[in-house]
Amino acid sequence: MTRLRRLTRANLWAFSRAWAVLLAADVGLRLLPFRRLEGLLTPRRRGEADEAAVGRLVWATAAAARHHLYPMRCLPRALCLRWLLGRHGIQAHLKIGVARNGTGLDAHAWVEREGHPVGEGPGVADRFAPLA
Repeated sequence: MTRLRRLTRANLWAFSRAWAVLLAADVGLRLLPFRRLEGLLTPRRRGEADEAAVGRLVWATAAAARHHLYPMRCLPRALCLRWLLGRHGIQAHLKIGVARNGTGLDAHAWVEREGHPVGEGPGVADRFAPLA
């Protein structure tokens, strides 16, 4: 509870929105066809790009995913972050990629902005081959 009191109003609002959108994305992935959910969570860009919001939205999405009802997977996190960025006028693209892991495949979803991953560790785009 002490940490919540230390959050700025903007950070608390971003965290709250991220938490709600994560839940909607995860439940939507379980109930709806992916194309329909993606259409619902495709952001409607609003106004000028708020570049200062990028770091706050990356933090809010990661923090909300850590403090959710259950562990959030990468696809709901990526859908959430892309939606939040779009609501702040920042164009971002959802990427889904696969990588071989010996006997099988690993999959991962992330967000890219201007060709660079947002909120991901280094080399994510090198490890996973994006699907068309």
